[in-house]
Amino acid sequence: MQATIPGDQQDKHSQIELAVERVKAGEQQAYEIIIRQFERQMYTYCFYILKNHEATEDAVQDIFIRAYENLHQYSRQTSFSAWLYKMAYHHLMNIKKKHSRWLRLVQQVKEQDPIVQASPYKSVIEELLTYLTPEERHILLLKAVEQYSFEEISNIMGLKSATIRKKYERLRRKLLDHRSKGGLVNGQTPNTTL
Repeated sequence: MQATIPGDQQDKHSQIELAVERVKAGEQQAYEIIIRQFERQMYTYCFYILKNHEATEDAVQDIFIRAYENLHQYSRQTSFSAWLYKMAYHHLMNIKKKHSRWLRLVQQVKEQDPIVQASPYKSVIEELLTYLTPEERHILLLKAVEQYSFEEISNIMGLKSATIRKKYERLRRKLLDHRSKGGLVNGQTPNTTL
């Protein structure tokens, strides 16, 4: 994690708000500032949900296009970052819904013909994330990786803050239970704390 210089975060926030106003005023080139600021974060967020590079690249592109098309709906009541993550969340949930039938079919095939493939390179995070629902992954990534508050996450996901807090505690317990019941990664119990 990068160290932040006092005031640096406020400067970035101000630059983004200025870029948004410039785009709203018709200066399309200013949108590049927004893309450069959030592209890596959006890619990481989407990849942990979709787990596919091509699908992630497509999703990130779609999210930025939709954000551009709907920029007139953005108001400073929330941060632009939270507004963009809310848009990303809804877009990813739509993608997951569209693919849910296909995923169920794939799961049925896997259950009928189990093939054990132990990858020695599978990371702790990837293994633990497989035990979470897409909604739980969103909450975990927004809280633990992006470090949003429960209030900000509730605005992004359209749920009450208390609900997000309860879901976060449940998913932590779920992961800790998996770990304590012998959830192994490469033959070793992970030494991470949630």
